[in-house]
Amino acid sequence: MPASQEPIPQGPPAPRPRAGRGRAAARLACGLALAFALLGTGLQLHHRLTTIDLPGVNPPTQDGFTLTVYYTPGESFFHGPRRSIRDQGCDGRSLSDDHPGDYLDRVALEGYGRTVHGDYLGWDFTRHCYFSTSRPPVGSHDNPLVPWQSVAANHLAPGTRIHVLDCGQGLSPDTCARVKSANWQVDDLCSIGCDDAKHLDLYIGEQTERGLEDQESYFVTTSARVQAGK
Repeated sequence: MPASQEPIPQGPPAPRPRAGRGRAAARLACGLALAFALLGTGLQLHHRLTTIDLPGVNPPTQDGFTLTVYYTPGESFFHGPRRSIRDQGCDGRSLSDDHPGDYLDRVALEGYGRTVHGDYLGWDFTRHCYFSTSRPPVGSHDNPLVPWQSVAANHLAPGTRIHVLDCGQGLSPDTCARVKSANWQVDDLCSIGCDDAKHLDLYIGEQTERGLEDQESYFVTTSARVQAGK
C-alpha cells in the first residue's frame, strides 16, 4: 500500500523530520517484509496441512450383513441324468457335449463349472446361455476369481476391502476363523439374490469333494458385522 503524503515543510528542511520520515519508511518496509514473510509462511503451512499424509482412519463397522458363498462346481462330482445344451450355446455356437443335469443347474447358479475334460463351462446371466472356455472363472471385470478373497457385491465399488469382524450365527468356530482372517476384496458382481445392499457373496474356490453344499464352508448367515473400506 502506498504511504500517505505529508505536507512539505516551508524553509530549509530540518534534519529531524527528514530522519523521522526515514525511520517510518524503514519501519514500513520492515513491516511489509514481515507481512510477506508471514503470508509466505501461512501459505507454506496451508500447503503442508493439505498435502501431509494424515494417519489412516478405520472405516466404520456395520451390522446385519448377509454372507453367502459361491464356488466353481466340478462336473465329476455330479451324476444326475444327462442333458444336452446343444441349442443353449451363446452366440449361436453349438455345444456338442451333454452333461449331468444337476451339474448344469449348478453352473447356471454359480456362473462357472469345471468339466471332466479340464476346461470350463460358463453361464451368461444376461443372455441365459452357456459358453465354453479354457480360462478359469473370472469376475465381472474379467479378473480371475481368487478363492477366499474375491467378493461379489452390487452396492460396493470394485477394490473395496472387506474385513469380517463377526460371522453371526450358524458357522463353526473353524469356518468363522477362516472367514475373519481372509483378505476379502470386492471384484465381482452378484447376479442372483443380491439386491440387499448388505449382502456379500464370498468366493471359496473350485469344488474338491462331493456334496460341498453339505460342508461347513458352504454357509449362509444374516447377522454378520463387517468393516468395508479402501
